[in-house]
This record gives sequence, structure tokens and C-alpha cells, in this order.
Amino acid sequence: MIFYIFNILFYLMAFISFLLYTLKAKNTIKYSLIFIMLGNLFYLIKLILNVKSGVVFSNIDAIVAFSGNIIMLFYGILLTKFRNLENIGFIISFIGALFSMANLRNVFLHQQPSLLNPIFLIHIISAGFSYSFIMLGGIFSLLKLISEKQIKQKKFSKTYVPIYTLIFIEKLSINMSFIFLTITILFGVMWSFYYDKSLYVDPKIIVISFLWFYYAILVHTYIFKSSKPTTISVLSALGSTITVISVIFIKHSIITG
Repeated sequence: MIFYIFNILFYLMAFISFLLYTLKAKNTIKYSLIFIMLGNLFYLIKLILNVKSGVVFSNIDAIVAFSGNIIMLFYGILLTKFRNLENIGFIISFIGALFSMANLRNVFLHQQPSLLNPIFLIHIISAGFSYSFIMLGGIFSLLKLISEKQIKQKKFSKTYVPIYTLIFIEKLSINMSFIFLTITILFGVMWSFYYDKSLYVDPKIIVISFLWFYYAILVHTYIFKSSKPTTISVLSALGSTITVISVIFIKHSIITG
């Protein structure tokens, strides 16, 4: 539990640091990336300990926390390339801390992760990456829509990020979402055959298949420029909303044993 607490604590410290930076306390920004790295480090240590003990995540709380840490890791990497992303750091850090708190639910409710076979483990990990990039895509798509409105009105808020940065991250997130959704489906199919179950009776795999088709359309729309950039951003944000609903309310029907 101590690793989870430090994981969340450092993300909250990053949130405070970014928030103070946005409020013009410029000196705090130099600590933000360090806090993100330390938060990721404590989560990674706990994850390695779980794997070495032969027990890894399988419930929704662990997957949500995993996605939150991937979001923070990816954002930290992006910060090294796009310094202008510091303006929205408090938003991303808050989301990362909030998602990471899901791990505490396992502790307080005594919900221990289940032993998993390798096929299902890869399926779950790739799903976690998928959810992370879908959420990031949705967040940056919303920011892009807001920035476009600010440009038209010629009124810029403290959280303004240049459009070219938002477009790059939005496109990257959509592409990565599609790639990891593909991996998730492939190993989901292998897993269902392993248990001799039909794919059609598992609502989770059906929803993931829908998301895969949805993001396949988004990827090809980006490639062939067959739709307006604003429309793509709206669809990306909608995809994030659908994903959140599916993660919360839809579960696998196939028992892992």
C-alpha cells in the first residue's frame, strides 16, 4: 500500500506544482517533471513486485490505475519535447492522480488481483494502453477545439497550447489507440478460444471490437483527410466518452479461473 500512496502523493505534488506555475509561480515548474518521474517509479516498483510474486492486476480498479500511470508517463515524455504543454500540466496530473487512486480501493476493500495466464495478461495490458491513448486523444481533442475557439475570438487563456502541438498529439494518440486496440482484440480472441468460449457472448470484446472499428475509421479519416479536423476532434472526444462508459459498466463474461 505504501507504494500506491507515494505514487498518488507525487502526482498530487505535480498537480500543485503545475497549478502554481499556471498561476504565475514560475519557479515551481522545474520540480513538476521530477514529481511525475517519482510517481511513475513507485508504481513501477509495485508492479514489478506483483509480477515477481506471480500475482498481477485483473480487476477494473487495477486497469484504471494502470491507464492513469501510462497517461502520466506519456505526458512526461511529451513534456521533454513540447515545453508549451506545461500550461495544462495541472489537468493531466489531476487525472493521473485520480486514476491512480483506484488502486487504493483494492486495499481498502481487500480486493486482491487474480492470477492470470499470459494470453489474458497481454490482453489486459494492451487494453490498458488502449484506454490511456484514447483518453489522451480525447483530452487533447477537447483542448484543440477550445484553442480553435480562442484563436477565432483572439482571447487566449492561461491553458492555451499552440494548435500544431495539439494536432500532433491528437493524431499520435488516435494512431496508438488503434494499434493497441488491434493487439487487445487479437489476444482477446486467443483468450476466448483458450477457454472454448464464443466471442459473441462476451460483451467486453464486442465493445472493444466496436472501438477498434471506430478508431480504424478515425485513422483512415486522418490519412485521407476525408473529414474536417474539427469533426475528427469531436469524434475523438466522443470515443473517449464511449470508452469511459464501457470501462465502468461493461465487464468480461468469460471467467478466467
